[in-house]
Order: sequence, then structure tokens, then C-alpha cells
Amino acid sequence: MNDKQYQEIASLLERLSRNNAMSIYGDWIKNSFSKKLIALISMLTHNDLKILDSLFKQDLSISDVVSRTGLSQGGVSRRVNMMSKKGIIQKYQNDKNKKTVFLKLNPIGQELVGFHRKLHDHIKESFFQKTQRFNEEQIRVVISFLEAILA
Repeated sequence: MNDKQYQEIASLLERLSRNNAMSIYGDWIKNSFSKKLIALISMLTHNDLKILDSLFKQDLSISDVVSRTGLSQGGVSRRVNMMSKKGIIQKYQNDKNKKTVFLKLNPIGQELVGFHRKLHDHIKESFFQKTQRFNEEQIRVVISFLEAILA
């Protein structure tokens, strides 16, 4: 690799790291979702979305969320409290076990998870379209190159 190639790759990687979903997919997002939903999701962290996604199909205890997401107990509790105050998640205790706090998505939480999943599906589809022109060997080289950089 020469200096010019390094500069070009470094510039592209920097551009990639600066981009977020809104800057790349903003038009699609604005045309697909309400302003309220966009405003809500833009204030959530990546960890919030992991927590919400873990609750998509079923209610879970906080300790179940911790084990499914790999986040710390304290981190999950803090984020759950914030999302509970915003009306995204509901905390409750069942009659059988008053000690354990369970979590349930409120309707807006369900919408947020749906938004997040649709966005990922759109990103994946767009990614596949943009990379169709590359063959398997070229894609393996890119993967190998990125692994070497990240090692």
C-alpha cells in the first residue's frame, strides 16, 4: 500500500464512521415514519434499541434482558427507567413473584422496534444492491482487509 491509497482508505473509513442512518437514509426515513417516531428513536441509544428488541416477542425480567443483551444490570436498569418515564416500556410485577420486575413494551415501544427492524431491512437491501457488482472473491478480500485493519 502506498501513501495515496492509505489516505483514500482512511478518508473513506472516516466518512463511513461519521455517517448515521439519518444522513444516509434520511429521505426514506422521513417518507416511511411519523415525525414523532423519528424524534423518539433519535433520542435512543444503541443499548436502548438492544433492550427494546429483546422485548419484541415477549415480556422479560430485567435479569433476562441482561443475559440476552450482554449489558450490565445497572446499565439496563438506568435505560429501562428512562424508557419507562417516556412511556416506551412498562415495568410490572406478577402475582407469583413480587420481587422480580418484568418489562413489557408499550404500543409506542412496539412501533419503535418495528421502525428499527424496518430500517435494518432497508439498510441490508440497499447494501446488497450496492454490492451486487462484486463477486465472492472480491467480497472475501474486503472482509479480510477489514479484519486486518481491526485486528
